[in-house]
Amino acid sequence: MIKNQAATAISANRFRVVLVEPEYELNIGAVARAMKNFGFSDLVFVNPKCDPKGFDAVKYSKHARDLLESAKTAKSLATATKGCKITVGTTGILYRHWDQTFRTPIALRSLAAKLGKEKEGKVALIFGNEGIGLSEKDVSACDLLMAIPANKDYPILNLSHAVAIVLYELSGINTAYYTPAGEKEKEHLILAFSGLADHYANVLRNPKKVKVAFRRMVGRAMLSDKECASILGILRRTERELQKKRASR
Repeated sequence: MIKNQAATAISANRFRVVLVEPEYELNIGAVARAMKNFGFSDLVFVNPKCDPKGFDAVKYSKHARDLLESAKTAKSLATATKGCKITVGTTGILYRHWDQTFRTPIALRSLAAKLGKEKEGKVALIFGNEGIGLSEKDVSACDLLMAIPANKDYPILNLSHAVAIVLYELSGINTAYYTPAGEKEKEHLILAFSGLADHYANVLRNPKKVKVAFRRMVGRAMLSDKECASILGILRRTERELQKKRASR
């Protein structure tokens, strides 16, 4: 399988998503849905400004209502991150916190690679309020500060979108749902087809061009291993039937 290379070794169970003073139920519901999409389940709210289990939160969580029901609410960031070995704050503006905290954020993919080397310990992913983000105090309390690379003219992402992107990068979920056919498998397929083309050479206008066209088609097709094996099976069966006919003459 082709996997998200930056995060294949990281288990979703290692992460806790912490939302600091979220304002909108819609975003809370969408965050829960994104967490469910990528296999995360540990959700904590810090002083939410709305009902984190309200009508809209439940509505927009879709089938992730259970995450909202099991989510915890804390009065402080310290309480929300208790038991976590690493705390990671998020920001949409690269140098916003430099003057007060001397913190320069690392890119999301770099974070994924770094955490992939840390095999143990709970990691808190901390997202700020939709309006003002994390406070300087909250940022100072984090071990790491992370940013999602975005258009510099408008780098601020919606809360639920930011959470979804971060969780995708960290999840290690397959980015392709098939195993691509290897070069050896494709070469066997091409050879089998070439054998049939040679058999019908007397009725083909240009057997060489037909074989070249097939080779190019296989190269462009992005065949899976199963697709390649299925086609190869048919070609080989056809070849065996032709051999039987030739032997019976």
